[in-house]
Amino acid sequence: MIGSPVMSSSSMIVCPRVSPNGLPYLPPKPRTRRLVVRAASPSTQPEGKCPLTVVLDVSRGIWRQTLKPLSDFGFGKRSVWEGGVGLFLVSGATLLALSWAWLRGFQMRAKFRKYQTVFELSQASGSCTGTPVRIRGVTVGSVIRVNPSLKNIEAVAEIEDDKIIIPRNSLVEVNQSGLLMETMIDITPKDPIPEPSVGPLHQECGKEGLIVCDREKIKGEQGVSLDELVGIFTRMGRDVEEIGVANAFSLAERAVSVIEDAKPLLKKMI
Repeated sequence: MIGSPVMSSSSMIVCPRVSPNGLPYLPPKPRTRRLVVRAASPSTQPEGKCPLTVVLDVSRGIWRQTLKPLSDFGFGKRSVWEGGVGLFLVSGATLLALSWAWLRGFQMRAKFRKYQTVFELSQASGSCTGTPVRIRGVTVGSVIRVNPSLKNIEAVAEIEDDKIIIPRNSLVEVNQSGLLMETMIDITPKDPIPEPSVGPLHQECGKEGLIVCDREKIKGEQGVSLDELVGIFTRMGRDVEEIGVANAFSLAERAVSVIEDAKPLLKKMI
């Protein structure tokens, strides 16, 4: 404009901007963005799904395909759920009934395979209901009843299986063993071992006469007995008491001296 003072470019002074902390303000550097490009290798494949997820997806799809036709006929999710619960209850009750019937049948078959035998004993020696019956140390049955009489004692035993036979020539003993001296009936078969053609429950069992048949009797003997052992020691104590302790010791010394004197004669005889 005319009349206005003209200012030269050299007279213009640009004051730098000052930051709040008193330092000169520097213009910010331009930001540069880096673009990283990775080359995909030809062997790279998309990540596969978890096998469990795949199985669940397949099951879910099958369930949906099953419900779709039912929904066309008016069956909703609630109806299907109630029907499934009812079917589960009916199936469980049926399975329980079949299991009970099978168990009862098994018990009935096992009951029909058992047989009884009677042991004639001179002394009970602790035999009672529940006394085990063993053949060569293996438990094969137990005593179910004891019939006492003035003549003898009859112990009725039940053998668990008809395939377990008792030969007529067996040695039957009533023994007491263990720390508690438990009573048991031991059966020891003797040679020759019979080979019967029928079992103890067969009608022709008695005609062969090789084994003890159902409800037949066999005699038993007294084996190892704690009562008998106590009786022996009691009688020995009474005899020693009658003789006297001093006389018993002197008698023992005389017996030892007689044995010592007889040694030379015994050596000559040998």
